Amino acid sequence: MVSSCSSLKSTTRSGKSASPGVALSNANAVGSGSQRKNEALPAIPDVKNAPKIIFFRPFNIEKGDPLQFKYAIKMNVEVERLVNADLYRFIDNWWGTPYRMGGATQQGVDCSAFTQTLMSVIYGQDIPRTAQGQKDFCSLVDLNDLHEGDLIFFKTRKGREITHVGIYLQDDQFVHASSSNGVMISSLKEPYWSRNFVSAGRVVDEKIAAVSSGK
Repeated sequence: MVSSCSSLKSTTRSGKSASPGVALSNANAVGSGSQRKNEALPAIPDVKNAPKIIFFRPFNIEKGDPLQFKYAIKMNVEVERLVNADLYRFIDNWWGTPYRMGGATQQGVDCSAFTQTLMSVIYGQDIPRTAQGQKDFCSLVDLNDLHEGDLIFFKTRKGREITHVGIYLQDDQFVHASSSNGVMISSLKEPYWSRNFVSAGRVVDEKIAAVSSGK
């Protein structure tokens, strides 16, 4: 089947505001007749120095990106789970690009050139050009702990070298450049891929790796 290849948090106070003409100084309480004391308002921080907490907007089916629906159908997953719009735009842009050994463009691409390009464009990670080089570059990841963006490696023929690589999406599905259909999404549950699966790897930023190793 496949030949080898190289939230913004609200800061309003109680939601009520003073009406025009109502003083913030001492005033007679209208209903009780008792005197109210001045209460010191907390200082409002400078907008430039105030912390910002940013949340993604909840999924709205009426405003959903068409690509979310398209790939939710292709992958048979809930549409709201496809949150990485840039990733799916990239996949859609490359979808069906024919396989070509040694190719690295949308005129023709091999598996490792496709993963190298995706990792660079979407995740800002520079990885080696060949499938074997990419495996050696990664930290091993257990099959049960796969996350979006992890690389998955296969041996589609006898030998010591890794011959195929793809990038994990979710629900056992991965995007790759196959020799038969070009850039597409396949499932690790398919017998062919399950039989030829070798390992999975995760690219760890060098600075993070250095900190975690104490260097």
